[in-house]
Amino acid sequence: MSFQPEKALKHRLIMLEGDEEVWRHSALQQLLSAAQIEKDDFDLQVLSADESDPVDWFAAAGTSPFLAERRTVIVRHLLRCGPENLAGTEPLKLPQTALVVLVADDESGDESKQGKLRTLRKNWAKAVTSAEGAVFTFEPDTKAIREEMKRQLAQSGKTISDQASATLVEMTGGSYSRALDELQKLELFIGEQAQIRDSDVREVVMPSREWNVYKMVDSVFFGQMPEALTQLRVLMGSQTKAEDAAFSRILPTISRHLRLLWQARVCVEAKCSNPGFAPESVARSFPEKNSIAKEQAYRLGNLLNTASRLHFSQIESCFAIVADTDARLKGSLSAFSPLDTLERMLLEMSAVVSPQR
Repeated sequence: MSFQPEKALKHRLIMLEGDEEVWRHSALQQLLSAAQIEKDDFDLQVLSADESDPVDWFAAAGTSPFLAERRTVIVRHLLRCGPENLAGTEPLKLPQTALVVLVADDESGDESKQGKLRTLRKNWAKAVTSAEGAVFTFEPDTKAIREEMKRQLAQSGKTISDQASATLVEMTGGSYSRALDELQKLELFIGEQAQIRDSDVREVVMPSREWNVYKMVDSVFFGQMPEALTQLRVLMGSQTKAEDAAFSRILPTISRHLRLLWQARVCVEAKCSNPGFAPESVARSFPEKNSIAKEQAYRLGNLLNTASRLHFSQIESCFAIVADTDARLKGSLSAFSPLDTLERMLLEMSAVVSPQR
């Protein structure tokens, strides 16, 4: 993570956002340290966006500091209100002694809500930029994550194999925040063992739901049906929750995965090994949303490898199977239980990609 708090403090309005909670929190602490603000300082006020108005934020920051050089206001849970609430405020007229830090904390919710939150985050970033504020984004970086994990382990005299490191990044969805939590568990698990191995990671780490879905689909495409059905049961949790899991996690993530595989197949046929640097003739076929060019590096190799085994007609048939599954779960087509319907989906996809089985 590259963050320079001294340069950031040249602005009176700062927004911290992105999917990496640990780095976001670290940036906030660095800001307070650089501004010489203590946790219980008289000139520090912490508010929540859903319990106050922007008028209050800027009014509080606009008062003269008592002892410090700045009057600092930190607004947490920023995404619980919209930037339209800035109407009627004048952040540009804040005095030089004011500092307002907006923190877009993580919010829970299903895929639909997360999509709305991402849009809200972009709108806030535009609003802050328009007000001549600074926006700092902390997103997953595979290379930085792996280097940071090695640095953390070196402090306790341990190492991690390259394969184990890659698996850990993949299973935690490319999130350093999650990888750090799992790394602490792994250190306890290996005990006196000097190195964390790939088998240790697979035995101990709690994978992200997205990883479970991708593992399930890839297992279908590689003819590993027992593993695919195992991952399906992990995702469902229980028979009573199967339908909820299908609509909130399984079907949306499978559809997204298939869209990425379609784009990966385009790259395979164009002999393009890095979608991020695809020629214009290929890049213009990528959608703006869910573009393979924006995928993390740790996933690209797997997508291209899987796509090399498929044809467009097979991917198209898988899309149709997912659509039929959605219809069966909603009662538009005949079906048995949600579990049977989802298992049928996997078996039908397997028959499409490997008809000889």
